[in-house]
This record gives sequence, C-alpha cells and structure tokens, in this order.
Amino acid sequence: MVPVIGGTGMPCEVCRQVHRDLSRVLGTSAPDDWMSVTAGERLEAELTPDVCIMPFRGETRHFIRGHIQLPVTLPEPDVFVWSVWVEVDEASMAAIAHTWSDPNRAASAPLSGRLATELPYEQPTRGLQITIYTRDPGMTPLLMISPSSHHQLADEQREGIALHRVAEFAELVQR
Repeated sequence: MVPVIGGTGMPCEVCRQVHRDLSRVLGTSAPDDWMSVTAGERLEAELTPDVCIMPFRGETRHFIRGHIQLPVTLPEPDVFVWSVWVEVDEASMAAIAHTWSDPNRAASAPLSGRLATELPYEQPTRGLQITIYTRDPGMTPLLMISPSSHHQLADEQREGIALHRVAEFAELVQR
C-alpha cells in the first residue's frame, strides 16, 4: 500500500482543483548514475533498496537512500517525503555498515554526503550538501539540506509547502 496524503476534499486555493490521495513519498530505486554505468560495471555493483556500491570510471562509489521530509503546512499539517540517494565517502559508508543493525544506531553522529538524485526543481539538486541522520533500525535515514544552501529545496524543508506543491511534484515526476 502506497502511503498517501488524503487532502480535505476542498478546492485548492491556488488551482481550484481538489487534491486527494497524493503520494506521500516519491523517489527512485537507484542513484541517477546507476544508468550511466556499463552492463559489466552493474554486474560488479551492489544495489539494494537502501545501499548502492558501484564501480564508476575506475573508482568505487558509495550511496545510501534517505528521506528528505518537507512539512505540508496547508490545508492541514502533514509530511511529504522525497526518497533520494546520497553519495558518501568510503569512511562514511563503513561507519553506516558498522552500525546498520545496531539497535542504538540513531545515537550515531551525523554524517555528510552529497545529493545524488536530480529532483524536479529549476536549480539542479544533485551535489547539494546533505547531513545524514541515521534512525532506529527499519527506518530510513533522515536527510537535511545544508542550511547554507541557497536552494528552493532547502527553503521548502525549512518552511514547509502547501498541498498544491505536492500535486505539482506528482505531475512533474510523471512526465
């Protein structure tokens, strides 16, 4: 069952449409660069729902999947989630692997990475600085855009969005 944001059944103040049952989570099953590697490199790679380790132009690259939460402020409080991939260095991947099954892993120090998923924004999102907060086992890491980023995504994470914006995301992702 796909988690949805139900909506109120009232017409949107922006577009006058009724927004109902919008997907609460949108994302991809692999980092964007997964499609850039050769078939041979994919055979050497590891891709799970949470981790990707792959050779790329003679290097080994490390990615984890995480969630960027955007508070939905109007018409009623809710949360929208971008499920994205973040590239981390080898030491960070080792730290994540070391604590992955630890019931106390949420107490781990935050890690840094770079967004490895292009999202439908005017400005590019790939490469944005991310802080990674691991959470309890079974929960996807929480990702925070660097407060110094001058990007709409950072603003939306900090200030929230209206339900209309979630409808826009759904439309943009379907294209």
